Amino acid sequence: MAKFRFALQRVLDRRLDEEEARRRVLSQVEAKRRGLEDALRTRQQEISAGRDAWRSGLVGTVDPAALRHHAIASTGLVRKAQRTVLELAGMEKALVKARADLVEAARARRALEILRERRLAAHLAEESRRERDNLDEFAANVARRARDAEGAAA
Repeated sequence: MAKFRFALQRVLDRRLDEEEARRRVLSQVEAKRRGLEDALRTRQQEISAGRDAWRSGLVGTVDPAALRHHAIASTGLVRKAQRTVLELAGMEKALVKARADLVEAARARRALEILRERRLAAHLAEESRRERDNLDEFAANVARRARDAEGAAA
């Protein structure tokens, strides 16, 4: 039985490598997005903690310098949070593109895998047909020899 060799195996291997590379890119983008989300949560917690500290400073005698300091710090934290939100929005676009690229690479790979499966099925069908033909020829030869042996004996 002849061994099946897919003529486009190198192309299929290349497409598998490309799909894996795009999967890595997607995971990197997702990791960066998760980092930005964590940074945003941290900023929100810092803003909340600053607000609580500011409220606690309003009890009893009010120190205007401390209030001004808290207000400036709070404004800086809000700006950092806004920058993080903008970066996060940019990451969403990159994430959508990375997912689309991965889907396209998977589609291209799957198309070649389907072609390979079809060619393998055709190869196996041809091998089966050849084997059947060989068995038929062998059976015909055995029958002819048996008939010839009967004719010679009679």
